[in-house]
Amino acid sequence: MKLRIDQKELADAARRAHRRLPTNPIAPILAGILVEATEDTVTLSGFDYETSTRAVLDAEILEPGLALVSGRLLADVSATFPAGLVDVVADEREVTVTAPGTTFALPAMPVSDYPALPEAPGAAGAIDGDLLAAAVGHAAQCTLPMKEAAGSLVGFTGVHVLADGDQLTVSASDRYRIVRRTLPWQPADDRPGELLIPAGEFAATVKQTAGHTVHLGFADSDGSVASLSTDTLTVTSRTIAGKFPDIAGFFPKPEAAAGSALVDTAELLAAVNRAALVIEDKNPINVTFGGGKVTVRGGGAGQRGSSELAANTDIDDFTIAFNPHYLASLLAPIEGTVRIWLFTSSKPVLIEPVDDPTYRAVCMPVRIK
Repeated sequence: MKLRIDQKELADAARRAHRRLPTNPIAPILAGILVEATEDTVTLSGFDYETSTRAVLDAEILEPGLALVSGRLLADVSATFPAGLVDVVADEREVTVTAPGTTFALPAMPVSDYPALPEAPGAAGAIDGDLLAAAVGHAAQCTLPMKEAAGSLVGFTGVHVLADGDQLTVSASDRYRIVRRTLPWQPADDRPGELLIPAGEFAATVKQTAGHTVHLGFADSDGSVASLSTDTLTVTSRTIAGKFPDIAGFFPKPEAAAGSALVDTAELLAAVNRAALVIEDKNPINVTFGGGKVTVRGGGAGQRGSSELAANTDIDDFTIAFNPHYLASLLAPIEGTVRIWLFTSSKPVLIEPVDDPTYRAVCMPVRIK
């Protein structure tokens, strides 16, 4: 194999592929990046039996072929070259990366030992990559850690995506928080589809595809692999075998609320974060609504803090307690004014931006002793 390629493109692709490789692979061969030169493109691929990546780059192919080389070494070496063209030459023994005045020879790994990469399912539709990255990145923060999942709880470890008509709904929950965001979707046909991908893997993938139109491929009835792809990058991911919980019924109905409060989101978020500074031993913060204001209090072991904010309330002397980090995470993506629907101090609240009907969240309270 022999090719000539732009240094920056090679370095960026090698770095992205290396980041998705396992730190301690179950087999040493999985630490490698597969380099495939065909016609006028070169493809860099990585695989760890959970996620595969394929980056397609423009290159001058002088001799087609395949090579397998350490992902860490290729990423580190290609990043040190000066800007310009570099030559990559490979045989069965080594992969040589050369630029004027600089040469690195890296040991080749046996291509025959590398596992076959999974086939990406066909695209079911397209979506703006920045919108998807923001929605999935936030939802991934509200999932259950894998170490806490067992049996029927495994569905809470992933981010769920449902395509229906011209909308894509992104949802997640850890049983204490629920988030749901609807996004515009360009379906390839009128069939609905869904996927459930481990949160960490999904969040890492949408970071890579941000800034591009992203095509989603849903796992078919016989498969367990979903895909996200752009013009130059394809990522496949193992889907979670368990079902995502039916969370629709856990969104409280506003008409059953005891009242609500309208408050500036940025001010409330800042007050919640301030109160969190003085709590101890995972104690909650107390939030009191009424009299045209919201008061956020926190404290413990002789230290305390409180913030009072102007609000539009239709309820008086209503106090409820929250894990401050949970509440802050649900407020973080909201801009402008937020409406918080209140029921009882022991029932979850419904959080809705006033100017954004695409986002809804639910937060479980902490029982006040």
